[in-house]
Amino acid sequence: MVYQGPFTAAIDVGCGSGQSTHILSPHFTSVTGLDISQAQITEATKLGTGTNVFFKVSGAEKLPFSECSLQLVTAGQACHWFDLPKFYEEVDRILVPGGVLALYGYAFPQPIYGDLTEKLYDIINYVYEKDTGGYWGSGRKDVDAAYSHQKFSIPYSSNTRDDTHYVDKSATVAELTGYITSWSGFQNFKAKNGDVAAQEILDRFQNRIMSTLNLTTSPEDTQLCLRFKFFLIMGRKPLS
Repeated sequence: MVYQGPFTAAIDVGCGSGQSTHILSPHFTSVTGLDISQAQITEATKLGTGTNVFFKVSGAEKLPFSECSLQLVTAGQACHWFDLPKFYEEVDRILVPGGVLALYGYAFPQPIYGDLTEKLYDIINYVYEKDTGGYWGSGRKDVDAAYSHQKFSIPYSSNTRDDTHYVDKSATVAELTGYITSWSGFQNFKAKNGDVAAQEILDRFQNRIMSTLNLTTSPEDTQLCLRFKFFLIMGRKPLS
């Protein structure tokens, strides 16, 4: 069997809230987001499933699809939690010949603000390394290293890596502060130390950002450019 199109089916493994799943929907007849967490799948369905987007609870090591049935498997900011040898074995089973596995992630956003850029990024790093430093799982180090460890090498001879892509997004200081609440390290800190201690981290962070910018506008009205840098690893299953 050699796949020749059209693009009919893709899955997004470790889909979380489903945002990355919906990005694929214009390009495939059917797209399915999978996550081991029922809570995440519940959140994902709130975005709307549309006519060709579906969500299921599933781990990465046993994927609910038949052999040679998918053209694309993606995992965004998720595969560092997988049992990678078992995941790769499952991907090879369900991909059509010539199908693609894409693993990607992104670093913490870097505020771009003239000659203050480095100082602002140092404030983010302080929250990451000092305030929440002891509350991250071991997988976070793999993300920091941009999946450079050998275990992330996709076991196909046709593979590539791209670290050049980035996206600039306009956001307020208040929105940047809110972004920190999405960190698993922050949520772990909050669960152990309580709402008050967690809010103190956010308040201190926001105050430091505003002090560094030396602006009189409110955090809700102070705009920054946030640069998200991505890393991507892709491998193509052999045609035969």
